[in-house]
Amino acid sequence: MEQTKNLRRHIFEIIEIGAGGHLIGRSFDIFMILLILLNVCAVALETVPAIAEPYTLEFLYFEIFSLSVFIFEYLLRLWTAVEYRSHPAAAGANHFRLRFALSPLMVIDFIAIAPTILLSFLGLDLRFLRVFRFLRLFKLMRYSPALSSLASVFYEERRALIATLIIMLGLVLFASSIMYYLERELQPEAFGSIPAAMWWAFATLTTIGYGDVVPMTTWGKIFGAMVMVLGVGVYALPIGIIASGFANEIHRRDFVIRWGLVANVPLFQGLDANLINTIAKRLRSQVADTGKLIAYEGENADKLFLIVSGAVRMRNSSGEYHLHKGAFFGAKSLLERTTYSANYVVTEKAQLLVLDANDFHHLLDHYPALKTRLSEADGADFGQTDIEELT
Repeated sequence: MEQTKNLRRHIFEIIEIGAGGHLIGRSFDIFMILLILLNVCAVALETVPAIAEPYTLEFLYFEIFSLSVFIFEYLLRLWTAVEYRSHPAAAGANHFRLRFALSPLMVIDFIAIAPTILLSFLGLDLRFLRVFRFLRLFKLMRYSPALSSLASVFYEERRALIATLIIMLGLVLFASSIMYYLERELQPEAFGSIPAAMWWAFATLTTIGYGDVVPMTTWGKIFGAMVMVLGVGVYALPIGIIASGFANEIHRRDFVIRWGLVANVPLFQGLDANLINTIAKRLRSQVADTGKLIAYEGENADKLFLIVSGAVRMRNSSGEYHLHKGAFFGAKSLLERTTYSANYVVTEKAQLLVLDANDFHHLLDHYPALKTRLSEADGADFGQTDIEELT
């Protein structure tokens, strides 16, 4: 029993934690991403007679292999789902798995395999399955944070999007109704009914303008021009909502990361949450390649640097040090309004969070707790977290 639990936990770390875990997990994620992309390519290539006819068996074998992998992956995710709970061995594991199977990502995984299995047993034309096999592309949401963020945006902005959709449909009905009365006598085939006129309304309001149906009367053209102007504004609304929501989602995730980093920096540990929140808002991200000189001895101190990842070598008269994740430098120089006391060179590509001097002094002026914390420091110009002295 214990071996089974250990195996389940190990598989869970591979398929669920993935790239955030060990090498096998990253390899599994890469393999699944490639398999999904190859499936999409295979579906497209099967529609080319010059390729599909000589390689019919190869495409069939690849589909069987892919389907087997997806089914096996789906069953493994169901089996290991209980590891999400704090006590995996607790009662109700099957009920938890059922609820897990109804989660959005698991539903997508199910859609990727179920239609192929079902329609194959029903004996339908397998070429019809190509439409459903394209749905496997949505499995990439499991491995792409950007796609997951986009899905979150659609959910968070669902009310605004639904309201916009109602406005758009209302405008289509209004435009098609007016055009029906203006053009029905001259063009009974295109505008003989409101539903028929809706084709023109959709094509015009979306600014596509196929040109297959156009107004012929003077009033029809005038009203058509007004509809075109309305379409530019109204149909841009959902794009603006999604773009704004996506930017906010990325900013929110980035802010959570920054807040956690600031809270764990020794200089800021134990400070009030509101103060940490204020500091995090004023930080900006910077990426520095290996070999880049970030600051040099004698340069006017104008920034405080926090290391998110990578490594920075500090060299001054007292020796050389490697500063790693969680360390910071430039605080003492900023506090004394003087120059940097060392040279700081990136030895491993680093992601930094930077606090400008103006923001630094603004925080000191408005938050005495931070100024007290700096005054009580040991006088070093760099953080004491994860420092490696070079000998």
